[in-house]
Amino acid sequence: MLHAIDLMSLNAAKIQATATVAEAVQLMKEQACRSLIVDRQNEQDSYGILTETDILYKGVALSKNLETTFVAELMTKPCIVIDPAATIEEVAQLFAKHRLLRAPVIQDQQVGMISVSELLRHHPAISQPHLEAELQQARQQANQLCTEQGARSPACIAAWKTVDALQAELSEQRIDQLLKHTFEEYCEEFPKSPTSDFYTNLCGG
Repeated sequence: MLHAIDLMSLNAAKIQATATVAEAVQLMKEQACRSLIVDRQNEQDSYGILTETDILYKGVALSKNLETTFVAELMTKPCIVIDPAATIEEVAQLFAKHRLLRAPVIQDQQVGMISVSELLRHHPAISQPHLEAELQQARQQANQLCTEQGARSPACIAAWKTVDALQAELSEQRIDQLLKHTFEEYCEEFPKSPTSDFYTNLCGG
């Protein structure tokens, strides 16, 4: 049985609460990630998280200056932290309950990140409906922002970029599932084919 520690991405990007949101955006671009773990100030402190959604709806949509707004003003703290021993089903249930796309996994000093992508990759029956629900919600929020602030407003443009990102993630996972299913069928039909050895991981699960 898979657990959170088996799925999490190591070396999750961190940032200090005292950094500016503009610095956070730059770090997200450099690390090609959609969220940052906000580091603790001491061992008794709790972790926080800053996501692209936080930046969009708490920052851009409210016309905040990202150069002078601090991470502490937009982050979620304390954030929901995943137990490394949690099963994939337990993580998926927690994600669905709190409408999460990603969350940190903390074990002693090791900090990782787990996202819907990892859940979908290993258990598509659980996580794909959740990602589709997030995409629908993002579309509704984008439409609302564009109605309130205009189709050319920065908030509207940023909101639709989030929709595009979610759509791309969902499409990518659907393609991965289709390829895996195709290769599994191939392996079943031609179990002794030399070519099937190349796809051992896909055909073997």
